[in-house]
Amino acid sequence: MEARSFTAACLFIVVASIVSPAQDGRPARTDPYSICISKIQNAPQEAYEPCALYLERSYSDDAERVDSVKDWITKYEKARPHIEFLQSLTPDAHAAWIVYDPDMMIDLQQTSDDKGRYKIHIARSFADLIEEAMLRRAEAVYPGPSEMIQDVFSSLGERVDESAKEMAPIWGFPGNDRIELTKTVTARAVRYYYDLSVAARKEPHLSTGFTAEATSLKYEAGIKHFEYYSHGKDAFTNVYVADLTLEWAFHCGGLCGMGFTRNKLVVLDSQGNVVALYLDAPANSEFWVS
Repeated sequence: MEARSFTAACLFIVVASIVSPAQDGRPARTDPYSICISKIQNAPQEAYEPCALYLERSYSDDAERVDSVKDWITKYEKARPHIEFLQSLTPDAHAAWIVYDPDMMIDLQQTSDDKGRYKIHIARSFADLIEEAMLRRAEAVYPGPSEMIQDVFSSLGERVDESAKEMAPIWGFPGNDRIELTKTVTARAVRYYYDLSVAARKEPHLSTGFTAEATSLKYEAGIKHFEYYSHGKDAFTNVYVADLTLEWAFHCGGLCGMGFTRNKLVVLDSQGNVVALYLDAPANSEFWVS
């Protein structure tokens, strides 16, 4: 088993097969193809129009370059409904986080079933109903739309057609075992692994094409009140802090499997408003593969 960088091992550049413009200090090229590729690499949300313009004028260009741009356009068009959905979640395109209210209705029952090959442990702690509501709110917090849209472009073409199912914010991205790899701990993410574990118990040969020899889901979440709380250089008074940790392991054979630990900290004021989101736990940048 080996630890791998979250960004280096999982996120990939969708234009890897496209020759990139020179980056050796020479002036940027301004032909339609170079403009298209530059936008794909540096500002993918602005790439559609220049790339479509390139295709209109590409009748005499290299076939491989034309096909690569066509492929990107096709993937973008499939992802566009999801991108537009993410943009609609808040009028503030630069919001650092959002609260997705439908996630507050997701039920996560306390359970501890460590017997057998498909283990499930879910534990949520709070002092009263007010804290429970705050914890549910913390479990519904996602990074802002701009970050989630960037994640869409990072795995363009790897996701299923989002228009064919319920639209939802992004909490992870496809792993190499065709199972989502969590980036942000949310109620939706926990429910995904819970449902997957239950499905594996009934039929180990999953629809992903992999056989679940064993799985392990561990989710622990709690919320506490602090008169004074600090995180790095940030300091707060009279706040509630929700600490959410999700662990997942999937084994599909002797040298087949993956797993990770993810953590999210959410700070809420006394009225239950989110005032800070932290995803800086060291474990958040790693996962293991066997």
